Amino acid sequence: MSTIKSTKTPPPPAPHVPILLLDGGLGTSLVDEHGCVFNDSTPLWSSHLLISDPTAALRATHAAFARAGSDVLLSATYQASFAGFARTRAGIDAVAAAQLMRSAVDVARDAFLGSPAGGGGKVALSLGAYGATMVPSQEYSGRYDEERMSVAGLESWHWERMRAFVPGRERVGSFEGGGGGGGGGGGGEGPEDEDGDEDGDEDGDGDGDGDEEEEKVRVWKEVGFVAFETLPLRLEIEAVRRVMGRVRGGARDFWIACVFPGEGNRLPDGTCVRDVVRSMLGKGEGMAVPMGVGLNCTKVGKVESLVLEFESEVREMVAEGEAEWPSLVVYPDGTNGEVYDTTTKEWVKAAAAGSQSMMSWDETMWGIVKRATERGLWKSILVGGCCKTTPEDIGKLRMRIDQSSSDRPAGESHHEPKSPAVPHASACAQETDGLVDGCRNVV
Repeated sequence: MSTIKSTKTPPPPAPHVPILLLDGGLGTSLVDEHGCVFNDSTPLWSSHLLISDPTAALRATHAAFARAGSDVLLSATYQASFAGFARTRAGIDAVAAAQLMRSAVDVARDAFLGSPAGGGGKVALSLGAYGATMVPSQEYSGRYDEERMSVAGLESWHWERMRAFVPGRERVGSFEGGGGGGGGGGGGEGPEDEDGDEDGDEDGDGDGDGDEEEEKVRVWKEVGFVAFETLPLRLEIEAVRRVMGRVRGGARDFWIACVFPGEGNRLPDGTCVRDVVRSMLGKGEGMAVPMGVGLNCTKVGKVESLVLEFESEVREMVAEGEAEWPSLVVYPDGTNGEVYDTTTKEWVKAAAAGSQSMMSWDETMWGIVKRATERGLWKSILVGGCCKTTPEDIGKLRMRIDQSSSDRPAGESHHEPKSPAVPHASACAQETDGLVDGCRNVV
C-alpha cells in the first residue's frame, strides 16, 4: 500500500509583534484597596496623594501593578492642573504645583524597584483631556467652556501644563508633521542636546533656571512616554499634536488614546473612527506624529470592532503614502456592567447591563491582542486596563502574554520592555444619565 506524502505547504509563522503591558485602574485601586475617598472637595483626584501621602497608598498601588508584571506605569498626573492645585485648601501656587507634578514621575519610577520589569520598566507621563480637570469633569461629554473650544485654546492649555516637565525653552518655528515619528520631529533654532537644552546649557534659558531647570532635566530623562488620554474631541487631538511639535530637543515618543462612550464607535463630539485616525496620523504643519494610537476607558465589548476600524483606516493611509504603521494602544475599563454614579459617588450595576460576558477580562483582552498580533499590522501593541482593572487582572494578562511567548520558537519573546511601543494611561468615565462608566484616576 503506497503512502502519498502531502505537498501542502505549512502556514507561515505568525508575525512577531512586540507587546508591552500597561498597568490598570490607578484611581479605582486606590479606592478599593486603600480606602481613598475622592469627591468634589478633591479637585485633583488621585493627584491629591502627591500632596498628602505619596509614600503610602500611591506608592503601594504603583508597586502592586509593577509586581503584577506591568512594563509601563502611568504617573498620577491625569487630572493634574495648575488651576486644580490652586483650588485645593492649601491654595498651591504654580511653582509648587509644577514640582508636585514632576514628583509623580519619581513615585512611578521607584515602583519598578524589585519588580519583574526592573530597570527595563518605563514610566508614561499621563496627561488627561482638558475636560478631566473641569468641575464637574467633562472628558466623557466633551462639553468644554467656550474659551477652550478651539485648537488654539486647547493647545495653549496643554502647553502650559507640559512646560512643567519639558526642559529648556519651547521649539521655535514649525515643521511638517510626518517627517519623523515619535515626539516632535526636527526644526527649531540652534543645536540641542538630547535633554532639550540648547548648546548643552544645563540651566536652560526659557522655563526657569538653576535648581528648577536641573530638576526638569532629571525628571524628563525618566519619562519613557507621554500619554494623552481619554480625548473626547477631534479638536483636542490636533491640539496635543501641536503641543508635542513645540517640544525642542529631547522629544519623547507619545500616544493618543480617545474615549468611545455610548453604543456607537464615535467620539463624544460625534467624530467617526475614520476621521479620528486621520486626525491622529495625518500630516500637518507643526504637528508631531504619535508613535501610538488607540483607545482607553471604553467598554471592553467595543474594543474588537474599534480595533478593526482603526486597522482599516490606517491601512488605507499607509496605502496612500500618508502614514506608516504606528503602535496600537488599548486599555479599556475592567468593569462587568458597573457604572459610576456621580451623585452617590458609588459604583453600581447599570440597569441596562443585563447579562455580561462570562469570559474573564484578561481572557477577553488576550483574545483581542492575539488576533491583532496574528494579523501582523501594528508596529507593537500596548495593552492594559482602565477603571476597575486590578493588579490581579493585570497579573493574569501577564501570564497569558508570557505563555504565548514561551510557545514561540527559541529567540523570540513578547516580553520586551525596551521594544518600541506606546504606553498606557489612566482615568476614565463615561456619562450616561448621571452615571459614569469606567474611570481610572477619577473615582
